[in-house]
Amino acid sequence: MPEEISSKINSLLKVSLHNSNIIRIGVFVIILSLYYIFLSPFVESKITDVLAGAIRGADQSEVNTLTPVFDIHVYAGEYNLKTQLSTGNTTGYSKFFTIDPRILAMNKFLIDYNSPMASSAESFIKHADRYGLDWRLVASISGVESAFGNLTPRNSNNAWGWRGINGNAAGWSMFSTWDAGIAEVTRGLAQGYGVTLSPFDIEPVYCPPCGQNPAHAWANGVKRFMNQLEYYTNNL
Repeated sequence: MPEEISSKINSLLKVSLHNSNIIRIGVFVIILSLYYIFLSPFVESKITDVLAGAIRGADQSEVNTLTPVFDIHVYAGEYNLKTQLSTGNTTGYSKFFTIDPRILAMNKFLIDYNSPMASSAESFIKHADRYGLDWRLVASISGVESAFGNLTPRNSNNAWGWRGINGNAAGWSMFSTWDAGIAEVTRGLAQGYGVTLSPFDIEPVYCPPCGQNPAHAWANGVKRFMNQLEYYTNNL
């Protein structure tokens, strides 16, 4: 008899404990549900606002680049747009820059030709715009004259077969950097040949033997590279 009583007591205790756990779990689920329904939107929104305010206060960056990242720096110039953003009592300022698509095209074009001048893509555009010259011309001439700077007199940074300034013993112009070469050749072409001449107009003076040859290899080569650059621009 005592064993039966003891067994019944143990059974009752187990049922009691089991029911107790179910009640606890049920209460927890109800509380959690009420939190997500009624409190969560307000609590999480407040936490988000506090964190966002702290981040804005600590953030010192001024530039948000909205364009693909290449191995050249952003050439903003007149494309600089300043936007004021307001959130509650917090006001933030962000500067958005666009990049001239010609620079992107020039950079990608020169990279595809393994040119050491790829990082100077901005210079081709900047100096061409300065003198009103076709932005494709100087780079395209370098393609015909030196495979875009891959075949040049040693340490000359002269990709254009250019003569007349800082010449070495053979008469080739010696430039301290690619950018310096681009600047001088662009100036020389614009002021010496004008800004309206086509490669076929330039050829007889720039490459006299080519101008006398019916194939016009120099002018056709320059024109082909110019067309490729235009294609790169239109298909960014």
